Amino acid sequence: MVKQKVILNCCPNFNEIVNCEFAEEDLLKKKLIQYYQDFIFSINLDDAEETETIKKLDKAMFKYIEDYRFAKNLKETLDIESINHPNFPYLKQLIDYIVNFFIDYEK
Repeated sequence: MVKQKVILNCCPNFNEIVNCEFAEEDLLKKKLIQYYQDFIFSINLDDAEETETIKKLDKAMFKYIEDYRFAKNLKETLDIESINHPNFPYLKQLIDYIVNFFIDYEK
């Protein structure tokens, strides 16, 4: 319970992200939100780098759900079929990619 509170303090957009409405056929958004949740609740809070990553991921995912242009640009660069695969093995790499894409986009 304490871990969840600390994580949610690092992710101020959590509720907006996980409760956002989207079209049922938007499987990418559904998967990215699922991966966001899986990743943030799996980190080691003692690892400052991981904590910093979830803070950036939270901002990136909020941008993804709020900014159509950002979402469209990100979507164009992703292998959607691979991401939607039930046994997607590259979660950390995907998270790093989304964070870096967001940082570059903001510049």
